[in-house]
Amino acid sequence: MTPPKYGVVVAIDRIDKPIPAVESLGKLPAKEKPAEVFVAVGRNPSVQRNYGLNECKSPLVYFLDEDSWVIPGTTPRLVSHFQGERAAVAGGPNLPHPDATDFEKSASAVLASWMGSFKVRNRYASIGSVKEATEKDLILCNLMVRRAFFQKEEGFRPHLYPNEENELLNRLMHAGYQLIYDPAAAIYRPRRKNLPSFCHQSYRYGAGRARQMKTYPCLSDLVHLVPFFFVLYVFSLFAPLVLPADNLAGQVMSSWLWRSPFILFLLLAAGTGISVVSWFRRPIDLIGVPALIFFRQFFYGFGLVGGFLTPIPRPQGDVRLYKAVYKGSSYKLVPVKITQRKNAPL
Repeated sequence: MTPPKYGVVVAIDRIDKPIPAVESLGKLPAKEKPAEVFVAVGRNPSVQRNYGLNECKSPLVYFLDEDSWVIPGTTPRLVSHFQGERAAVAGGPNLPHPDATDFEKSASAVLASWMGSFKVRNRYASIGSVKEATEKDLILCNLMVRRAFFQKEEGFRPHLYPNEENELLNRLMHAGYQLIYDPAAAIYRPRRKNLPSFCHQSYRYGAGRARQMKTYPCLSDLVHLVPFFFVLYVFSLFAPLVLPADNLAGQVMSSWLWRSPFILFLLLAAGTGISVVSWFRRPIDLIGVPALIFFRQFFYGFGLVGGFLTPIPRPQGDVRLYKAVYKGSSYKLVPVKITQRKNAPL
């Protein structure tokens, strides 16, 4: 049986720069290369991806971020999971590049840990075996979908970014479709290069989760509120500094019983740091990893607050579509007229 062909859609803000995802596809073995590659340029990735998929002729569409680097062997594994009639989505983890910097390796270890990412850590490490998944296992930078099911469910919400894939995956799962996670179907993707960008990423993820919950509430999302309560708890640790000495609340919050959860958090984070040191042999991770875990949870919690308190932005700007035409492993982008305006910005 001949495996179904797949197309690729990459969303990007401009084309006057290298696109690693498109470059990596050109370096795949001939039998693994896609039938078509579309690059959608604009300021709203959800709308861009909808347009790109609508222009694809292939039954399967592979979504990649512009900085995704496809590893040989990944696309055949993803394609193989669509033999079942219910299979709507297949995806795998995104891993750090082999030549990642020390900070990127530490950040990646945090993202792949229970303390850093809880149930969503499968997105950042090859963990376990092939399984039926939920949105907590899959990530849009390495996600293949069945085009017909995607269109039937009306694709990504045009106003939602980030977390547009999480909301769509919940809709697909609740409609009875199957989502599949394959830990061996991995790509490489860079991590944040420094602490400020790492904290900003955590904030954006928190804000995106809050907006997703406002768009399509699910009970399974309640676990993501834990960082919000973590922020409140951290601030409460400083309350005794401003509350009167005879205040009951101040006395409770200054007690060891009140502080014990934070001590437990630090011990568990330190344990993760010890584990990372055993992998990479960098003693600085004994301090750096617990600090990154703290900042990830703290700024994610702040992002939740920002996402809940601010309105969901409206889609902005037009979308321009290009098709990548390959000559060997190199490529050029040829403009394509958008013929289907389904899911256009409102």
